[in-house]
Amino acid sequence: MDIELDEVSNWKSLREKLKNTYKYNSDWENAIELFNVRLDRKFFDPIEELINKNKQKGEGFTIVTTQCALIESLASFRTGEIFNHKRTKRSPRYEYNQSGKMFVDFLHKDKIFENNFWIMKNGRKRKDTPFNASKFYSDVRCGLMHEARTKNEWFINTTKKSIKTEKVFIEKEGDKVKILRSILHYRLKDSVEAYCSDLKINNKGGEKLRKLFGRKMDNMFDIRKDKSFDWWK
Repeated sequence: MDIELDEVSNWKSLREKLKNTYKYNSDWENAIELFNVRLDRKFFDPIEELINKNKQKGEGFTIVTTQCALIESLASFRTGEIFNHKRTKRSPRYEYNQSGKMFVDFLHKDKIFENNFWIMKNGRKRKDTPFNASKFYSDVRCGLMHEARTKNEWFINTTKKSIKTEKVFIEKEGDKVKILRSILHYRLKDSVEAYCSDLKINNKGGEKLRKLFGRKMDNMFDIRKDKSFDWWK
């Protein structure tokens, strides 16, 4: 609990220094580090403990459920959007209520999903090759979140492959589609690293990403909309 309160306090202090200024500096660096440390503490470190214990007694379901939550979180940080299941036409433009679209769009865009949910062929991106992103959303993400199970042909497995360097985390074996959860863990860490690197770029693209990041950090720490901060406008 003390750690949680310290994180909230740190962000409240930082956000006042960052208010309506998006040039990269040491305060933005500290904000990004706060985000990174929180992800490690709450998600990546616990998953890594399970991976390292290697019990292989069903912990894969816990791991992939958490990974699915992380995927949507990372997707929404990239876009700066905030989930609101009661969203209406009058809701702010930065709210969303279609998790499926947010989730699948990210599977089709982020580099870590290349050769899993999209490939490049003759200079063009081919989505849902070799595996279908929408089916992963419905049969894995929704299956785990709503029914504590994977559905249809999807299964969760460990692997003897080099989990820290292997890029492909889905493979087909007969009628089964296997999610190699330990490989996905390290690829998601790569995705966070790439996102944090993009947040540090000192150009207009970096400034835009930092603005979206500020709004998401406010939301993450339950800070209400405040239009004196232009990331809420």
